[in-house]
Amino acid sequence: MSVEVRVYVTLREKLGWKSKMVGLKRERMKFSELLDELKDLKKVLEDFGYENFMILLNGRNIRLLNWLDTEIKEGDFIDIFPPAGGG
Repeated sequence: MSVEVRVYVTLREKLGWKSKMVGLKRERMKFSELLDELKDLKKVLEDFGYENFMILLNGRNIRLLNWLDTEIKEGDFIDIFPPAGGG
């Protein structure tokens, strides 16, 4: 059982990867538990503040679901976008 985690833009540069398949230890896990498996990603999100990133589960913003307690299951995909700036 696994989920795909995809990162974009500057996150790719910071982490050195654009996509990872992560095995689940149980049938369902919380997003926060998944991050424990991706320590490099977790550190970046903590350093810049989770609230500054757009985190989508199957295209739905997890802020509108159950935030870091959102449950994930096999076959889900997670997209994480860093803060954007510009002028």
